Amino acid sequence: MDRRILELSKTSLILSVKDFLMPRVCAVCGRSLLVSERHLCLKCLGDLPRTLYENRLHNPMADMYNSRFAPGPYEPYQAAAALFFYSAVSTLSGNKYGRIPQELKYFRNFSVGRHFARMLGEVLALSPVFRDVDAIIPVPLHWTRRLERGYNQSEVIARGIAESFPAAVVDCRTLVRLRRTHTQTRMHSAMAKAENVRGAFRARKTAPYRHVLIVDDVFTSGGTAAACHDALRAIFGPEVRISVATLACIGSR
Repeated sequence: MDRRILELSKTSLILSVKDFLMPRVCAVCGRSLLVSERHLCLKCLGDLPRTLYENRLHNPMADMYNSRFAPGPYEPYQAAAALFFYSAVSTLSGNKYGRIPQELKYFRNFSVGRHFARMLGEVLALSPVFRDVDAIIPVPLHWTRRLERGYNQSEVIARGIAESFPAAVVDCRTLVRLRRTHTQTRMHSAMAKAENVRGAFRARKTAPYRHVLIVDDVFTSGGTAAACHDALRAIFGPEVRISVATLACIGSR
């Protein structure tokens, strides 16, 4: 018998035993997963509300991001993309895909985070808008929150994306969070969110980059991304592009 078939059978057997001892469930609907399914059941995977923003320089997410810092002669229009849409009120809309970043952020599900970060990295690397990224900068946590949580979910995502950008640097030192801000998810006003993170970041002198990619878990009003942009622009000239990528973007397809 072909050894590849034997190895496949062995892998399936191991997964079956693991599923019996510790059942895996779909991160979106909670249904038990089949041996061939990873993180999402086939139905939820097929229904994944992809944004397809990675190939469009001008899209609603990028428009919102750019509106925060008024692009012009000295600030070129910047790119922004997310892998999929989510709804802030999933129980009402039926869009429960916001559970994917929540699994990483609140439940330490690194496997889910890395899986979808790699998916995001693969589509960004194929895009003419993002493929020249040479620095990937995760949105930093304040040191007290990092100490409490033990990790930064944005850094997990950044490293997953970086697997598709072998020439890019994952830079966790340039951008620093100066103060501990309130949780953005509890704020409904875009103005309140922007004020919450205004001046919350500072950038330190770093290596000369050409295209910086700010990475976060979700994109709602664009306030956090814009605050990071402003800090980075203080050390980078207008020739350096400062784009944004997240796992999820609020909205619907």
